Amino acid sequence: MDSSASPSGNNECNCIIEKLLLKSFGSNTFIEKQNIINNGRPTPTLQDLKSKCKNNFRFFNPSYYNTNKWLSGCQKSQKLYCWPCILFSHESNTWSKYGCSDLNNYHNLKHRHEINRSHIESLITLKKFGNIRIETCLSDAYKLSIEKHNESVKNNRYVLSRLIDATCFLAKQELSFRGRDEQVTSINRGNYVELIHLMGTLDPKLSEHLSTSTVFSSFSEDIQNDLIQSISNVLLKTIKNEIEHTNFVSIIMDETTDIMSKSQLSTILRYVTNEGVEERFLGFVDVSHDRSAKCLAEHVFRLLNEYKCIDKLVAQTYDGAAVMSGQHNGLQTLVRSKCKNAIFVHCYAHKLNLILKQSVDYIKECKIFFTTLSGLSSFFSKSTKRIHALDQEVKKRFPSVAPTRWNYNSRLIEMISEYREEVLNLMNSIVENGEKWDSETLLCVKGFCQTIQDFDFNFFLIIFGNILPQATILFNIIQTKIFDVTYCNKKIFDFLNHLKNMKNDFDRVWLKSEQYHTDLPLRSKRQRVAEVSVDRKTNYRRLYFEIIDVLISKTNERFTEITQLTFFSLLDFSKFEQYINKFPTNSMDSLKDKYGEYFDFAILRSELSIIYSSTEFHKVNIHELWIYLKSTGLSDSLPQVTKLTSLIVTIPATSAGTEHSFSCLKRIKTHLRNSQSQNRLSDLSLLAIEKRLLTTVQNQNLFYDNVIDDFTKKTRRIDLLYK
Repeated sequence: MDSSASPSGNNECNCIIEKLLLKSFGSNTFIEKQNIINNGRPTPTLQDLKSKCKNNFRFFNPSYYNTNKWLSGCQKSQKLYCWPCILFSHESNTWSKYGCSDLNNYHNLKHRHEINRSHIESLITLKKFGNIRIETCLSDAYKLSIEKHNESVKNNRYVLSRLIDATCFLAKQELSFRGRDEQVTSINRGNYVELIHLMGTLDPKLSEHLSTSTVFSSFSEDIQNDLIQSISNVLLKTIKNEIEHTNFVSIIMDETTDIMSKSQLSTILRYVTNEGVEERFLGFVDVSHDRSAKCLAEHVFRLLNEYKCIDKLVAQTYDGAAVMSGQHNGLQTLVRSKCKNAIFVHCYAHKLNLILKQSVDYIKECKIFFTTLSGLSSFFSKSTKRIHALDQEVKKRFPSVAPTRWNYNSRLIEMISEYREEVLNLMNSIVENGEKWDSETLLCVKGFCQTIQDFDFNFFLIIFGNILPQATILFNIIQTKIFDVTYCNKKIFDFLNHLKNMKNDFDRVWLKSEQYHTDLPLRSKRQRVAEVSVDRKTNYRRLYFEIIDVLISKTNERFTEITQLTFFSLLDFSKFEQYINKFPTNSMDSLKDKYGEYFDFAILRSELSIIYSSTEFHKVNIHELWIYLKSTGLSDSLPQVTKLTSLIVTIPATSAGTEHSFSCLKRIKTHLRNSQSQNRLSDLSLLAIEKRLLTTVQNQNLFYDNVIDDFTKKTRRIDLLYK
């Protein structure tokens, strides 16, 4: 072994460091370890490794290898590493995992590393490894014990790989792991235990382990949790690797309530790979205790630093906790203090009518109104007999309202407004023919019948019946016409004018509500405290204006920066023909103003002129253009247009494309609605929501090794590392 090879003697590293970063040294067999160490540390010249220092550059000096016997380099990454720490250290730091490329601070970083305890221990372990090799030549008994140990490790890793398969299967299918009774005598010990026993009937090695192992309990909850976490860690590492090779990133955060009524903040990073735009779910964070802008910003910065994309962030969009807490603007400002290019955009997956509905939920009467609407829809949808009666009387069914708030639908308001009398007739008919209905139906119908005739309900029905359908139209326009920012901005302006004009309609709304209202004693019992001493109509007028003012404010907040997306029209395929004669200078200026640092505009203009005049680039949507550029290799010939395409599809104002149209937010919504209460919510959710990525990673050669290597970092009573 020559662990101190000279710079000239080992210039080609053959990516051994890269291989060790992917597959840890400890997961190799003893013979493989011997070969790695015998080949010595890689010491390539690293001609491209340099750091800017004032007005010149500082280049790497290969003589460093001679003065630092632990120093090694990677030809591919052009970074420096500590050879002993890569082999033996369990820490993840600059020298053992990420690599050092900062030559300006090289000596300080080197000194700090040399006094690190883990570094010293790794040096000793490397030196002892050589002594152990000598012992192997002298002792057949020792060699035999090594072989026996490694055979045991091989079997253990095989068994663990089968447990990993079971864990992945249950997570992807969103099935519960635990059973109520997991005793040997139970006929149903839960999906995890039963699945492993089923696999054992088809796998002799696994069957032998299940029948003989007394040390390693494959069924313990700790083992399950650790496996779930290790698989999750491998998945997150894959996402980190994807982000490393992309130019731009957007962050999408949304708060929703899980089945245990906890406020869960989901975080998504959106970026582009060779296959197209990706939206990767990173996990849930419980924000029930603190929804402040400062707390949310700390969460954002922690993730951006962890995934090393703080300089790549070009857009941000938030919903739920950030909007509802009133911290929406504060969060934007804090994020932009470190990420100046991160404009706020309205996310294509955030329903505008839902956002407006959320913004007035703090008003008690509004919340009661929307809750009543949801209850009315659920009342009919839960019984086929009720649905049949509704079909007969109204000849139209209520739109279903899912338990999660993402599915709120303004069509429900439109339908109740249009068929109010028919619904009342149906309910009166149910009451009159009570002997044909169960007691629960009768009780609910009496309550809904009073509510539909109540003044408050009709007052809000008229208000939101005039607003939410218009919001739905605006949302659809922004969804389909986002590349024509001028047109979208005009429609936003029209919607705001519609809201402002509604301020003149209070008397009409009041009169119509009075006409709907039936004199019931219910109203007097539900009067708000504020109404006792204030004129009733004046109080409702104040409430009416408050609702409209809040909706105007939230709409302005949501779309205040939409004009910064004017550069989208540079790739508006419907206008390519007119761009041939008149280049879109205003759109180019918009790009310069916001993202000028990323582009060479002289080259970009030339490339755009080419694609405007070539029909082969006239695609159905921008996602198709991206795939075309990458699949044909034209991305190398048109680098600036490719970068522009990447920027536009990364910003979440556009949908995720046809193949990925089932957005990440929708997948999260579906998972939370069906998931059970478990402490491992975030890791399990990651495996379930990112099941497509998990399937891809499972098919890679190093998947099981990577999961097991992560698993071995936890305390175990089983041998999993080769000697």
